Amino acid sequence: MKAWICAPMTNFFVPSLGSARLYAYVKKHGYDVRFQELNQNTYFDLLSREYLEPVLERVQWSADSASRNRFMREDLGSILVHSSGNAMRQLLAKGMLLDKSWYKYVKNMGAVNRPLFSFIDAKITPDKVLYALLSEKDFVLKEIDRSRKILDEGYFSLEPDVFIANYYTLLCGKAIIDAAYYPTQIDFGLGFYGTAFGITAGDIVRSVTDERYNFLIPYYRKKIVPQVKAEHPDVVGISITCLSELVPAFTLAHAIKSVDPGIHITLGGGLVTEIAYRMVKNPPLWEMFDSLIEGPGEVPFTELIERLEKKTDLAGVPNITYKQNGKIIKGEKLHEFDINEACTPEFAAARPKGPLPLETSSACYWGRCVFCYYPQQGTPSFDNKAQKTRTRRIELVLADMKELKKKYDPVCIGFTDSSLSPKRIEDIADENIRTKNQMKFSALFRMEKNFKSLEFCEKIAAGGFIGGHVGLESGSQKVNDIINKGINLKDVELILKNFHETGILVHIFSIVGMPGELDEDALETFDFFKRLHKWMELGFVVYPLYVLEHSPLAYRAPEFKLNLTALPDEYLAQSMDYSVEGAETSPGKSMMTSISYSEQLSRYLHPLNRIIDIESLTMFLIAQKAKGIPPEKVRDTGFKI
Repeated sequence: MKAWICAPMTNFFVPSLGSARLYAYVKKHGYDVRFQELNQNTYFDLLSREYLEPVLERVQWSADSASRNRFMREDLGSILVHSSGNAMRQLLAKGMLLDKSWYKYVKNMGAVNRPLFSFIDAKITPDKVLYALLSEKDFVLKEIDRSRKILDEGYFSLEPDVFIANYYTLLCGKAIIDAAYYPTQIDFGLGFYGTAFGITAGDIVRSVTDERYNFLIPYYRKKIVPQVKAEHPDVVGISITCLSELVPAFTLAHAIKSVDPGIHITLGGGLVTEIAYRMVKNPPLWEMFDSLIEGPGEVPFTELIERLEKKTDLAGVPNITYKQNGKIIKGEKLHEFDINEACTPEFAAARPKGPLPLETSSACYWGRCVFCYYPQQGTPSFDNKAQKTRTRRIELVLADMKELKKKYDPVCIGFTDSSLSPKRIEDIADENIRTKNQMKFSALFRMEKNFKSLEFCEKIAAGGFIGGHVGLESGSQKVNDIINKGINLKDVELILKNFHETGILVHIFSIVGMPGELDEDALETFDFFKRLHKWMELGFVVYPLYVLEHSPLAYRAPEFKLNLTALPDEYLAQSMDYSVEGAETSPGKSMMTSISYSEQLSRYLHPLNRIIDIESLTMFLIAQKAKGIPPEKVRDTGFKI
């Protein structure tokens, strides 16, 4: 029996972890399995000349209407300009100059070339961009494809200015797709993005056949359908880890079912575990898949293969919900996976020096923050306890790192745990120092008292710890106490100072809108970032509060005087509408505060945040630091003339 494991498009900068780990496990246990890496590979395929040429023809179809409608010309032109971070106008200006026979005499004369380039760039106004693109079609497609190949072959082994210059050109390919399929976008941090489809079951069903707005349909038809016909897998596992993967995953499932409805498709991943209870309430979705698995997939997926091959009852497959004779049935067995039984991930499409993700624990050693559902991830029972079976033994973690370095030579390892403890950070650093075979690493972590010691920070930095993401949550001690964060803000300033002095980089998450938070409390968070931003080289973000159905905050709603309303059943998300008795706190106010603070504080972020989303930029800057290049040396060099 032949199996496929598929990871849909979600992020240009980092490969998918869960499916890579599952693939390694299934392969080790002797099954005939193939890893279909449709995340990073999809980006590079979609931005090839082969794919962009017909997409540009779609844009060209709009030219006839646009010729009589200036508003439409400006609308399309604005998409092409802004989706590319203004790179499209600069690429077009370069193409126009190269068309001139006299340009070869001045192109190396900076005093003439730069003003001339800027002059032509300024003349390409939004209402003229579409026509300029069509006139320079061959040049633009050639340049995008050239940059795509450079990034595909060199990736993070490239110097940052070379990477950024070619990334700018690649944004022109993104802009062409965005213009052709607007309001759908191809996003380098979230994959399939935009407002064409919502997160309702009805919209997901509509998306899989809507070629006007779904750019993945022709891609899967050309890329995946022939492979399905040639290999004919018997069972296909598709991983879904975040909301932006819903359309790619179901579009893929629909494409596979169009070849052979008898192929068993099972869905898994973090998001599926979170919303399985909602998926069972939407039978139309089940026309595109046959089962879903909650929690880690290693044991359930291998058992599913066995039972499908033997044609026995699926009820005994752990953590499964499946379709049988028109009914959706919840399986009988619950299995908690021991992460110590997991295999070192095998990445099917790792790029040169690309950072790789790795998990050491599916739990959180703190696990007490009232808003956070992370400790419940990685388990089908939504248990937030940090059992031993959910934390990988340190000797296995070190062996994982050694294997990944030997096989892929990544620039660094990014640990995806909810929070990596200071002890575990120290253990990894000690091993790096002992072996002198240093593997740089980053993590999500907490600002524990250990980091108040400059000596401790110097030690872990010498052992390869680059830094990473920190959930501080609030600049108000009162609000952090409400959250049960367990962090004293008086310690944080010293910790940030120690990090800055030892070269440990930090990106800080925060939240506004907690029940009990007053306007002046939220303002303390704003002031915190404004005052200390120079010590946060990886930036920061101010999120609005989200109350999720299975979060501790929802379970303790009466304690916080929360009035909660779940979304209708057709929505495939846990988010809840809420209000607080006797207070003005609401999702709308929380969102507006988040947007206002983010806009006002944006000037303190790294210049590259203009073209790279904050999460992806964090990973990019961490990777550069792993090569010895600090964030302040990574500049927005812009488009190369």
